[in-house]
Amino acid sequence: MRIRLGVLWALQWGVTGALLTYLPLYFEGRGLSRGQLGSLFAVAAVGLWVAPIAVGQLCDRLIGAEKYLAVAHFFSGVTLLTVPFAANIFSVTGEGFWFLIATVGLFSALYFPTLPVVSAVTFRHLPDPDTQFGRVRLWGTVGWVLAGLFVSVWLGQREALEWLSRNAPAMRDRLTHLDSLLRRLAPVDDADCFRIAAVLSFALSSFCAWLPRSPPPKPTSGRFAPLQTLGLLRDRQFALLIAASFALSLIVPVYTLEVPGLLVREGYDSDWVPAVMTIGQLSEFPALLLLGFCLRRLGVTMTFTLGVAAWALRFLLLAVTEATGPVLAGLALHGVCHVFLIVAVQLYVDAKCPPDLRASAQNLFAVVTVGVGMPLGFLISGTLSEWASGGTESPSRLLFLAAAIAVSAVLVPVWMVGRRGRA
Repeated sequence: MRIRLGVLWALQWGVTGALLTYLPLYFEGRGLSRGQLGSLFAVAAVGLWVAPIAVGQLCDRLIGAEKYLAVAHFFSGVTLLTVPFAANIFSVTGEGFWFLIATVGLFSALYFPTLPVVSAVTFRHLPDPDTQFGRVRLWGTVGWVLAGLFVSVWLGQREALEWLSRNAPAMRDRLTHLDSLLRRLAPVDDADCFRIAAVLSFALSSFCAWLPRSPPPKPTSGRFAPLQTLGLLRDRQFALLIAASFALSLIVPVYTLEVPGLLVREGYDSDWVPAVMTIGQLSEFPALLLLGFCLRRLGVTMTFTLGVAAWALRFLLLAVTEATGPVLAGLALHGVCHVFLIVAVQLYVDAKCPPDLRASAQNLFAVVTVGVGMPLGFLISGTLSEWASGGTESPSRLLFLAAAIAVSAVLVPVWMVGRRGRA
């Protein structure tokens, strides 16, 4: 069972790993301004406004979650193949931005609601989610890292083969033949990141046939599950975690938009940025292994507080200097930043909800953060980035400093509530 769930997570996050770190560089290369880039990412997140309401109702009341996942990932793969076409139209004509926004928005409406459903399926089939979830979720990190590395190696295959030729002279003739063969059969295109992600989506759609059956649980409350989850907001701890997560989702887009360009300015080739950014995903391994211990010893609120503090430190490191050491240290904090925030809240939501509301509750968390907070955050970040790039030599450092201050403002009340709860 855990093997199948692990493969599910590896493919699920492999799609994201093939795309997310390279997208800002790809779209900037197609002529999008920073403001347009922020708008595009915002629309991608807006796809969650409506979809999770329907998805939660489907998976909690009408059809098996594995069937929904199979259909959603097939059509998200098809949509991914259309994004480069829309981007090229905009690049050549300077028009058709609406078409690009529509294709990205459709992909997000198909793909992003699957994330909380995958979490709900995993929680459902694990006897002890608090101790076992981290070990299964770890395979999502493996999928992200492998996909990101593959994208970098594929896009930078010429540099990789040249490096191997210099360091392995005995293989030089074979490597030259391989280089010639690859150029004839599959010439490299930076849009290949979408095609790689599409292949992973199709593979995941097919793999859903081997997932454990997850029929809708027998309802124990009202028929419309998404509305039932709103009652959870009466719980003060749940409301605090949701509110803090929403505030952070307004700030986090600064990292997504600015770090790839920062790495390019550091001297890294754009094709290898996805590989460099896997440093962050690698740090998820120890964080996932420590999560269960921290939840038992500190409780969910203080564990969440550690995640918020890690974000503040991360932005501060990126703001202080653009030297390689602090930048890579900021990347390496990703494990604590992500696991102690997102995964901790997902575990808490699963524990608080009756079985027939879990998919809807996970989607509620996704709507508040990814569906509402992040679109606003991307719009704000894109606008501020465009403004800062015209008035300072280091716009990223200014934005990271502002983000560090904003995260610190979220940290203080969360820490005070968590400390009071442990007193």
